[in-house]
Amino acid sequence: MKREVFVVAGAIIKNNKVFSAQRGNKGETRFKWEFPGGKIEPGETPEQALARELKEELKIDVIVHELITKIIDEYPTQILHIDTYRCELISGEPVLTEHINKTWASKEELDNLEFSKADAPTLKLIKEKYLK
Repeated sequence: MKREVFVVAGAIIKNNKVFSAQRGNKGETRFKWEFPGGKIEPGETPEQALARELKEELKIDVIVHELITKIIDEYPTQILHIDTYRCELISGEPVLTEHINKTWASKEELDNLEFSKADAPTLKLIKEKYLK
């Protein structure tokens, strides 16, 4: 039986660009770009988990705003539930601690980054609703 994993991700929007980070050489989505985040710990709300993960992974403080998408993606070993929220950067500049690359991408630049297939609906909504 596959294990179910619940994660949150943050689409940090600033100056008509969205922050994206590139995963390293591990896991089923190695080297793919993503909206950073992580697992929800017991007792945390999704919003609390996202703020904590972004502080740990990128050394930034954010305000977590509305939910953009809820995605379920199945892999050989797990079923991944991904809730992506719009976030506002309130302090710090992202510092890589787990990822290998980062960018602030415009609507057009997002098309040149290789995200996992599960991120397609989220990318579409971000480009339509949040980026000009």
